[in-house]
Amino acid sequence: MKNFFIGIDCGTQLIKAAIFDINGNLISQSKMKLNTKFPNPGWAEQDAIDWWTSLCKVLRSIANIIGKERIVGLGIAYQRETFVCLDKNNKEIRPAILWLDQRATNELIHFKREFGEDIFLKTTGKFLDTTPSSVKIKWIKDNEPENFRKINKLMDVGTYLHWKLTGEVTGSLPGLDALGILDVKEKKWSEDILEYLNLSYENMPNFVTCGTRIGGIKKDVATKVGLPTGLPVIAAGGDGQVFAIGVNSIDDKDIALSLGTSVICGIHSSKYLNNQYSRTMIGCLPDSYYYESVLRTGSHIVTWFINNILCDYNGNKRRPHKNMEELLSKAIAKIKPGCNGLITIPYWRGGMMPYNDPDSRGITIGWSDYHTKLHFYRSILEGIAFEIRLVIESYSENLKLEPKSIKIGSGGANSIPWTQIICDVNNLEVIVPDNLEGTALGAAMITAWGLDYYKKLSSASKNMYKIGRKVVSNKKNSKTYSELYNSIYKKLYPAIRDSLNNLGKFALNQK
Repeated sequence: MKNFFIGIDCGTQLIKAAIFDINGNLISQSKMKLNTKFPNPGWAEQDAIDWWTSLCKVLRSIANIIGKERIVGLGIAYQRETFVCLDKNNKEIRPAILWLDQRATNELIHFKREFGEDIFLKTTGKFLDTTPSSVKIKWIKDNEPENFRKINKLMDVGTYLHWKLTGEVTGSLPGLDALGILDVKEKKWSEDILEYLNLSYENMPNFVTCGTRIGGIKKDVATKVGLPTGLPVIAAGGDGQVFAIGVNSIDDKDIALSLGTSVICGIHSSKYLNNQYSRTMIGCLPDSYYYESVLRTGSHIVTWFINNILCDYNGNKRRPHKNMEELLSKAIAKIKPGCNGLITIPYWRGGMMPYNDPDSRGITIGWSDYHTKLHFYRSILEGIAFEIRLVIESYSENLKLEPKSIKIGSGGANSIPWTQIICDVNNLEVIVPDNLEGTALGAAMITAWGLDYYKKLSSASKNMYKIGRKVVSNKKNSKTYSELYNSIYKKLYPAIRDSLNNLGKFALNQK
């Protein structure tokens, strides 16, 4: 009788639960949208209880597909930096603050001056911007002191769901490291950062390494979701690190590229390095580090474009066609590389790597009367591809890592034109899996390894991963893109950096 593994992906927009067999075949899946609130410019919040109720619903949905006795374990991958604060009665003190929230711009200035950018980078492996949770915890401390005094436990998404499932307030190291409170090299909570934030060890979750058994599903929860009581919950980790496992990017020869709400590039190494061009994360593979660069807006800009540029926005907003992205993909195939001189810098929610400018904003230049909305759309896709090239070049120059291919996944990988653009811009082979749910698959791979169905995580990744298609670069297009990239794109943002930062500050501070 076959055994099955559940991989969960609690992302920014959706929560998904998927059942896989030992060979990585997808048996069943269910997903639900998560509601994000944007109460002020730059803010982004969710209700933590929605993560839980949505998880219960998707688990119930798939549990009836096959006999529950055939499911042997589950693992959770999740959006990082997003956190929730609970009081002594285990009640949510305030809505959870998301990773993409940028409210803490003033607190960031104080954090840099009072704690120090270099010390923060050396300790956490992250450069100091509005992304790490610690900066937004300072915002709560400074702006909501009554809420701050109520904090009993601080949890990331994974820890919160582990706790709801098993009763254990325990998270996974490759995930909790994104809070910006962990000493990444020593793998312990930083006393200095805790002291700066007026927090203590008692406020923080316990943590374990990837692949460790967190605990078993509680009886009342098991009854509620239709799974066996005591079903093992295995520590997976943050969605970026887990995604790399799911697309079989397990050494320093492959870039893992997630084309999701944000665009995440990452590469593994056994070396611990600090640099200004990528975040040093703890890897899911034993004794590994994961160097990661993030563009805050990926498919998020695509959604924005469809909802706000293509559709009427005069009070009678039209609903987009259900196959709008597919229709757009076919339409932009007729537009030549470079979009007739239209270039987009896609910093809709600030620039992270390599500039570390959270206040910055995007820009599209080169407009003329021969441009259309389709030119604009393709220029967005090309701009994201140019950003990926900036990241890959920084890996080569600063980390001495030379990737040979790009292993891609998430929803954007469905787009044949976009994957071809990425391939042509970077002049590297792009490998698309047959299953784009790389994060959920990665969580299932880790679960199988954690339960000893595979002796090594690398073996689980290799055996449960399947190639869907390979994309080879068009030499003519690659030449065109290289000329644009070197002569214009690389120089463009530095030339107008101050103006784009000032525009972002103006928007974020406007009441």
